[in-house]
Amino acid sequence: MLSIFYTIISFLIAIGILVAIHEFGHFWVARKLGVKVLRFSIGMGKPLWKKKFGKDDTEFVLAVFPIGGYVSMLNEQEGEVDESDLHRAFNRQAIWKRSLIVLAGPAFNFLFAFVAYWFIAVWGVTGPKAIISQLEPGSLAAQAGLERNMEIVSVEEWDTPTWSAVFQEILPGVVGSSRVNMKAKDSSGITRDYVLDLRELNVDRVMRHPRPFDALGIYLTDLPAVVGKVVEASPAEKAGMQQGDRLVSLGEKNINHWSQIGRYLEDKANKKINLVVKRNGKLVDLTITPREVNYEGRTFGQIGIAPDPELITSKSEYVNNQYGPIDAIGYSLHRTWVVSYVTLRAVGLIVTGEMSLTNISGPVTIAVVAGKSASIGLVQFILFLALVSISLGILNLLPIPILDGGHLFYYIVEAIKGSPVSETVEAIGQRIGILLLVMLMMLAFYNDIVRLAS
Repeated sequence: MLSIFYTIISFLIAIGILVAIHEFGHFWVARKLGVKVLRFSIGMGKPLWKKKFGKDDTEFVLAVFPIGGYVSMLNEQEGEVDESDLHRAFNRQAIWKRSLIVLAGPAFNFLFAFVAYWFIAVWGVTGPKAIISQLEPGSLAAQAGLERNMEIVSVEEWDTPTWSAVFQEILPGVVGSSRVNMKAKDSSGITRDYVLDLRELNVDRVMRHPRPFDALGIYLTDLPAVVGKVVEASPAEKAGMQQGDRLVSLGEKNINHWSQIGRYLEDKANKKINLVVKRNGKLVDLTITPREVNYEGRTFGQIGIAPDPELITSKSEYVNNQYGPIDAIGYSLHRTWVVSYVTLRAVGLIVTGEMSLTNISGPVTIAVVAGKSASIGLVQFILFLALVSISLGILNLLPIPILDGGHLFYYIVEAIKGSPVSETVEAIGQRIGILLLVMLMMLAFYNDIVRLAS
């Protein structure tokens, strides 16, 4: 019960911060350009609290539904305007002013992300050093020439002291299906250039995988394929597997490392396979049928065994990924751009069907992640806020009527034709926009429910 309460509070704090930042962008730029702001609302629906401030008696509101908010400006299209205030009405402003006001909301979302990444860069993030513990033979990483015990020094000229940094820099290549340049240092200290070819990689598989480096054939720990535990009533127990068994092969695949097991079983749910284990120095042939398991909308096979963590032969070395205040500016600009590109590219892949619709998350998933990130610590919570802030900025820039991007589209049309779009066109556009957003929200809620059920 306490966990649910913590998740809800974390979600409300996160959404409150991000909505306030977005709407403050509209509010601040509107005020600077001389437009009169009537109301600044965080949340939608019935006000829980409201108070007027400033020379314009702008009403600040906290409303009952926390998802969303708005800034209401003086506008002749929404009511009568006193003649003395006509010059301050939004609809009377030049196109460039209206465009800047509309752009300000998403722009402040990106600005917040930049500031958040700068703060994190200066603060520093500790993580496992980017040293390859094990490598899958024939994998993408192996084809690139990478080897076990190598340290990945940089990706696309950006330093990568931790695995988190490596993943961040590789991600644009994953969603862009491109080649990625990197430098790696071998055990003798010699640094060489390598090219990771990601053009044939299954983007959807990587983006939804709980261990994305597995798709590249890189394993972060050196854990032998020895069974530490057999789950009761699992396929493994039914097949006769025992604690202490060392897996030798699954089907036609030789097994040398624990992570190879999960990777092999990904598409083997409900399929009978042969396996060989080494028990007391002898090889034992078994037959097993992995059960079907769902994880965040992805289906894979599972046999019900766990490793023995005491057999890990390589311990991760942790390092601090930290920048000085000046260097952090370039880093935070770069990271804001990378996350924006990956997010926008992912939207494009979903539209074209190259990525599953199950990647779309709704408020429930956001709330769960907010709670988890907050429980880990302030740094992770800020990183979560930055990611969602960028997502909100991109979502609002989409050319969908009723969103900021839809208004910008109307202004572009107005600039081309020399007059505003008709009220009829705007009304039709609003209906279409509302329908699209409702459909998107229903899909997001459905995905959330499926994730919770699994």
